[in-house]
Amino acid sequence: MSVLRILIKRNRIWVAISIILSLVANLTNMIYMYYVGELVNKIEERAVVSMAFIVLLAAFILLSVATLFMNQYVGRITAEKMAHTLRIGYASKLIHRSAEQGKECDTAAAMSVAQNELAQSDGYLTNTFFDITGMLFTGILAMAFMFLQNVLLTLVLLIPTLLILIYVGFSSRSLSTIVSAAQDEKRKMNQAGFTTVHAFPAVKIFEGEELCKKAMDERLVSWTKHQTKVGRFAALYNTLSGILSRVPLMLLLLAGGYMVIKGKILMGTLILFLNLQNSLTQAIMNLPNWIAGFKVFTTNLSRIEIEKRG
Repeated sequence: MSVLRILIKRNRIWVAISIILSLVANLTNMIYMYYVGELVNKIEERAVVSMAFIVLLAAFILLSVATLFMNQYVGRITAEKMAHTLRIGYASKLIHRSAEQGKECDTAAAMSVAQNELAQSDGYLTNTFFDITGMLFTGILAMAFMFLQNVLLTLVLLIPTLLILIYVGFSSRSLSTIVSAAQDEKRKMNQAGFTTVHAFPAVKIFEGEELCKKAMDERLVSWTKHQTKVGRFAALYNTLSGILSRVPLMLLLLAGGYMVIKGKILMGTLILFLNLQNSLTQAIMNLPNWIAGFKVFTTNLSRIEIEKRG
């Protein structure tokens, strides 16, 4: 986690802007959905829908689109800046280490890190890191927003959600362990390959090609088995979490429909909750993959040394 702290610290202004934009974008979207629910309530009650209300709703729709675009745009820029910091920091560390030792660094080890840990960490930052952050913010804000609207309906949604989180926590830990094992096998395979290339002249002289090929094939087979296991368990856990994530929706429809029929809430309130629950259940459904991916990301970072200066 020390490398991640360095990356965040060096790009703290962009990270802060991204977090603020994520909060603003999600909050704006929820306010927009709230006014849509209010519009449905007004129509159901046959109340007058003023022009000011229509203008306000239209303004929040436009604001929601604008803030969502800015959130995605700035988030991508921030992620790329963090990835660039990681790449440059790693290169600087290699140069300084070589200068301090007065000799070339271990080329095989450096290439292995660049091929495996560095490349995957770079990809995670640019493609996933801030998307996950935004989803988590959305889930937290949605829960708080629903509590303000109707406590009973929120509890109907929250209680089964907490039970599902127990399963998600178990599956996430299991999947993280399997993914980490697959990452170790890939790293060993890369190191074996790079070591063979680095020492190829000696291997050629002593006719060790067959021995190196056999060792590489063994590593490849081992990595393939672990990777297949990752795919199988990821499919199983994600399928189950997807099915379970529909349970809160079903309970919400039953409880909310009953309350609408009894006149305890209006249809617009139920529509608002149906829209907001998707933000929560979507985050839960993807938690196993997210947690496993983040564990792999932090594991990769722990194997990377970057220059702390600058």
